[in-house]
Amino acid sequence: MASSNLDLVRSIYADLERGDFSRADWADPEIEYVMVGGPEPGSGTGLAGMATGWGEVLSAWEDFRVEVDDYREVDNERVLALIHFRGRGKTSGLEIATKGAALFQLRGGKVTRIVHYWDRERALGDLGLTGQAMSRENIILHRRADDAFNTRDVEAYIAHCDPEIELHSSVTVPGGAVYRGHGGVRRWHQDLEDVFGDAIRVEPEAYFDLGEQTMSFHALRGRGGRSGAEIAEPYAHVCRWRAGRIIYFKGYSHRQEALRELGVTEDELEPIDP
Repeated sequence: MASSNLDLVRSIYADLERGDFSRADWADPEIEYVMVGGPEPGSGTGLAGMATGWGEVLSAWEDFRVEVDDYREVDNERVLALIHFRGRGKTSGLEIATKGAALFQLRGGKVTRIVHYWDRERALGDLGLTGQAMSRENIILHRRADDAFNTRDVEAYIAHCDPEIELHSSVTVPGGAVYRGHGGVRRWHQDLEDVFGDAIRVEPEAYFDLGEQTMSFHALRGRGGRSGAEIAEPYAHVCRWRAGRIIYFKGYSHRQEALRELGVTEDELEPIDP
């Protein structure tokens, strides 16, 4: 069961992900606010100091967004949010998409201190969580992408994909096909439904952490579009991640082929339960 501290941090980000930065009833009046790195590093105290800090950040960017990847309860008083900052510089016009983190310290149902990190690795290093946290993060994202796939929510799936994604499918056409970009992902979903029907789904058996890549072993289930016969075949998916999104995806009809291309054996890998 999630703690009250975690529930509070989740409610804060529910507003921030909608672009609402105005709510502050969760903050202690003497809150300490720290920004580590980024375009406007600094610190402040009190509600006014926090408002000033956020104001300086927001004023530098257009379409600034905060997206949560995961939460970690560090201890009874601290919650770590693994987040993405996205936006476009008002002066440079450059797009940003950076992995960050925010460490919340709470007491008595209020946030007493926030440390925002523009560099997630620094946050994880400061907390001694680097290996543990990074090994879990892409697996969590892979699971969420599979959940979106199974609900047939194409746009939710695309939200997990980099705009420059390259997707290799082994099942949509004889000999395989390559799809590029978000438009290609939409075509892939449609091609899958044309072949397997709208009941197509993956049933994960195990996930494997390979650093910047993840692999899943799963059963692909569906119904033949022409024959109507039920299909249940073992498959593998390999995803390469960039800034929390899939930049490269490849599906394999034969799991040994996936292992061979990755240069590993199944015995060398530690399976993670789905």
